[in-house]
Amino acid sequence: MERIAIYGKGGVGKSVVATNLSARFAQLGRKVLHVGCDPKHDSAVRLTNGEGNILTVLEVLADDPNPTSTDGILHEGRLGIHCCEAGGPEPGLGCGGRGVARTLEFLDEMNVIGSGGYEVVMFDVLGDVVCGGFAAPLRQGFAEKVFIVISEEPMALFAANNISKAIHVYHPNGVVLGGFVASLKSPDADRSVLDRFAAALSTRVLAFIPRDPLITCAERARKTVVEYAPDSASSKAFAALADEIASIDPASVPLPTPLGDEAFFRFIKD
Repeated sequence: MERIAIYGKGGVGKSVVATNLSARFAQLGRKVLHVGCDPKHDSAVRLTNGEGNILTVLEVLADDPNPTSTDGILHEGRLGIHCCEAGGPEPGLGCGGRGVARTLEFLDEMNVIGSGGYEVVMFDVLGDVVCGGFAAPLRQGFAEKVFIVISEEPMALFAANNISKAIHVYHPNGVVLGGFVASLKSPDADRSVLDRFAAALSTRVLAFIPRDPLITCAERARKTVVEYAPDSASSKAFAALADEIASIDPASVPLPTPLGDEAFFRFIKD
């Protein structure tokens, strides 16, 4: 089973990457569970036939704290993908990471991952691992291969460095940093900077996702670009990325070497 977590700073495109990968694995005939781990609960909307935001785990548990089934929590989307969203509290009224932790507890209690026959489990996680809830897929051993979505922006790299620190901490749980996925903001971005940053952290950039207006068109249609425009450059990039991810042997992946804060700021200054 592939247990994959996609992390990244808010707005960097991690949900686009996660949902397109889920769709691509499903197109290849894999049985996929897609878990949205963001309080905005807007990941699975791209996979569920435009139904809008589905009921979240926290919403269901608020009505029934001790459910005996996954009814209302697992939703079947396109391509047979099973989706769930952690959800979170109203803004300003609680810890968003708690929704992620409680969702993983529920999935474990109901043996969803073990009994569902899934071949790919995809976690789409907000990249704020300062909060222990968002680190739960790493801390609790749910994720095995972690991929961080970055851009050429300094704060996206700062978040990636912090996420790498968490992977280093939870490496004994079997967690590895499989690599970076570059979602570029500018077509003129210096890609060599991202390659050098990856090398400094003992990893690599697996893919550069092109700035493609068809991704935006697909978003408006509440679809993934691999479904909406299968012959586009971005769709082909996601297909190649899915193949690359599946080929990675966690046992061969080195431990990440995140930079200290001073070293990080020296890097972006240079």
